[in-house]
Amino acid sequence: MDLAAILGPDRVADEAGTPVVTPRDADEVAELLRAASRDGVTLVVRGGGTKSAPRPCDAILSTSALAGIVDRQPGDMTLVARAGSRLDDLQAEVAVDHQRLMLDRVGGPAATLGGIVSTNAAGPRRHAFGTPRDIVIGARFVTGDGIAARSGGTVVKNVAGYDVGKLLIGARGSLAVVTEVAVKLHPVPDASRTVVLRTTDAAEAAAFVARVRTAPVTPTAVEVRWPEGLVAVRIDSTEAGVAAQIDLLRAIAPVEEIDGDAFLDEQLALPFASGDPALGVGVRPSDLAALLTLVADHGAAFVGRAALVAGDVIAADPEPIATAVRALAGTQRGPGVARLEAAMKGALDPAGVLA
Repeated sequence: MDLAAILGPDRVADEAGTPVVTPRDADEVAELLRAASRDGVTLVVRGGGTKSAPRPCDAILSTSALAGIVDRQPGDMTLVARAGSRLDDLQAEVAVDHQRLMLDRVGGPAATLGGIVSTNAAGPRRHAFGTPRDIVIGARFVTGDGIAARSGGTVVKNVAGYDVGKLLIGARGSLAVVTEVAVKLHPVPDASRTVVLRTTDAAEAAAFVARVRTAPVTPTAVEVRWPEGLVAVRIDSTEAGVAAQIDLLRAIAPVEEIDGDAFLDEQLALPFASGDPALGVGVRPSDLAALLTLVADHGAAFVGRAALVAGDVIAADPEPIATAVRALAGTQRGPGVARLEAAMKGALDPAGVLA
């Protein structure tokens, strides 16, 4: 396949022997995928390149040129942006209306909207606002055989048809190339404060999280860093609301106030800082203490959502701890899941273009 002939020589670069193609719009993405499907060329889709190294492929499809806001409706609190837009850039645009896209830049400042959606990356704000599946209301995408399609819309309440776009969230670009994303926005709170409990006792940490979960407080984030021994709670509300809830937390445990923004930035960076593999895990809330103990016993670290007990285990050798976490969670992938995934792959990417 002659990539330069399809997109132009200025849109093709070499990266350690692998071509990197940078289409300018959805039409060029569709043309590229049609040609790849015809010629049996495999592609890996890349946003900011923050999550993982490229898998084996014939070429990398970069979405870096698919950037910018398509539509923004401050009154409706919705935003439509191209997939290659950096999350930080979008936050700066909507901040002028005292609004925020309640996603975290997992992976650092290079994180893109499409990359966050395609990896279903959720940070500390997942506690209050959910994952990208809860934020995304529509998407435009190109299937592996070059068909441009749309799912959902640009309004928060949209129930027309099958929500195919939700299948693409977390699919890591293996089913289609996301070119545009519509999301809902939220108002920026008047005040924000964060307190932290310092303890190296897993049972004490779990008991504190359990009390926070049932207390009359509405945290934006409940984070844990283990075995360092930090459990942080962030409260966003009015000035009076934050003060009252912080007083309640002080009555629950001997917490101290910290710089919440700096702490959350550190939480987002830690899974990528050591160079060791980061293993995404999730267990039942009742198993928080068991997970923390397991992590410490294996010489690993856990960074994540304490109340939801979901996050990243950082370990030099992830296999033993992966086995242990699966046993703790009591779940295994069954053959039905593999068959369903194969059926979706066959429908959206019949030639297996998207590696």
